Amino acid sequence: MKNLFLFIKSKVFFIHFTLILLIIFIVFFIIIQSLKSYTKHGDFIMVPNFTNQNIIDLPNFIIDKEVTYKIIDSTYNPKEKKGIVLRQEPEANSKVKFNRTIYLYVSSMSAPDIIMPKLINKSVRQAKFIIETHGLILGKIEEKQSNCDGCVIFQSIKDIEIKAGNPVKKGAVINLIIGKKETYYNTSADSIADYDE
Repeated sequence: MKNLFLFIKSKVFFIHFTLILLIIFIVFFIIIQSLKSYTKHGDFIMVPNFTNQNIIDLPNFIIDKEVTYKIIDSTYNPKEKKGIVLRQEPEANSKVKFNRTIYLYVSSMSAPDIIMPKLINKSVRQAKFIIETHGLILGKIEEKQSNCDGCVIFQSIKDIEIKAGNPVKKGAVINLIIGKKETYYNTSADSIADYDE
């Protein structure tokens, strides 16, 4: 035990201990610098603005942008251009790491299918409400003689009957034929007499 204590106090132990600490420090420093170089610690880029970019052009758009992208959702809106980026996450001009994935929300290239609702025997007001709530468009309204006065007796797309339950494209124009009872005029005896005079 005494010899160990003397060795710890010796110059040789101090030199070896110092060398060990120096080696540990150098190795730790090299590891940290390597990790910084690998992860580009402290370096960042500005997120480009993907909004209104056509999805067909995206591969060329990101060539020099040092980011990647992923389309995670598409929505249909007849008022929007087809196949363009509507919004993104993270937003444009945000600071991110190199090769960060930017998540994109785009407008659908085509209208989705929906089930045609039943409009037959509905009033014009009811039919219009149903059409609008299903993402369809009310087209022309015509009248035709029928016992069902003021109700829908025929529903069509481009004059082709479309029955309830059949698939149609969202945003399709629905034309209606509304029933109208024939009006009968009451020709009284007095009016006939006036006519004869």
